[in-house]
Amino acid sequence: MMTDSGTATLVEELRERAGAFVNSHVDLWLTVEDDATLILAGQDPVALFQAAADWLGDGPACTVADTRWDRRTTEPAHTLSLYLRPPGVELAPQRTAERV
Repeated sequence: MMTDSGTATLVEELRERAGAFVNSHVDLWLTVEDDATLILAGQDPVALFQAAADWLGDGPACTVADTRWDRRTTEPAHTLSLYLRPPGVELAPQRTAERV
């Protein structure tokens, strides 16, 4: 998948922050995908949402284009994906909503 230069720059910034961020949030898994999707995972859903708020509040400036919440029976039990985009980038839908 090709990414524009703004997204590539955002991915670099996100990845630079990831190590220090995880060190300050115990029991949290974090990864940044090539398309600037931030994936937070852990056992405690409250801690995940707090971590997402901390991440967004501390920058870099970005727009949340979409989210996804997954729950499973294996560890980590909860996964929160934030589809991030640089400010000012036109937001396109990332996926089709699914109802269960």
